[in-house]
Amino acid sequence: MVKKVCIFGSYKDLSKKEKAEIVRLGKLLAQKGATVISGGFGGTMEDISRGAKSAGGKTIGVTWYKWEKPIYKKANAFIDEEIVADCLFERIDIMLKKADAFIVLPGGTGTLLELSAVLEHLNKGLIDPKPIIMLGDFWKPALTCLKKEPVLSEKTRIKRKISCCNELVTFVKTVDECIEKLR
Repeated sequence: MVKKVCIFGSYKDLSKKEKAEIVRLGKLLAQKGATVISGGFGGTMEDISRGAKSAGGKTIGVTWYKWEKPIYKKANAFIDEEIVADCLFERIDIMLKKADAFIVLPGGTGTLLELSAVLEHLNKGLIDPKPIIMLGDFWKPALTCLKKEPVLSEKTRIKRKISCCNELVTFVKTVDECIEKLR
């Protein structure tokens, strides 16, 4: 099992069923000994942290407060360690460097930016090869355009045994499959 897992997802709450599954995912990650890293605020970030804390796990929130009209004034109550970034790109860079794996949940443009950043870093070999697990099919349409995009990093191609960028991610349907892929 990987040691630190970063979760990218919406600052908004998802459906009750999805919310319960995200809390369960956080709990299972903590039970497996993984530290949960997120953006540290509400929505799926809070749900994953709540789940991890309910199982005695460690949570890290990488926050950024420089918005014109901030939605959040502090990290959620389930964050053990807050790392405050100076800008959005530093926030993403910190998450990319700290994590051993990434789980991507449904989200908006912020989640898309985080996903794009990790894909680009892996494609160009700017970070060591790390798993990216997509929970559900939400992002499938966005990634179909990468089927013909080659992976440029030889290290990533060899270690992951892949050739194109859409193979940098693994889609799973359930939380249990997600945990299995992290082993």
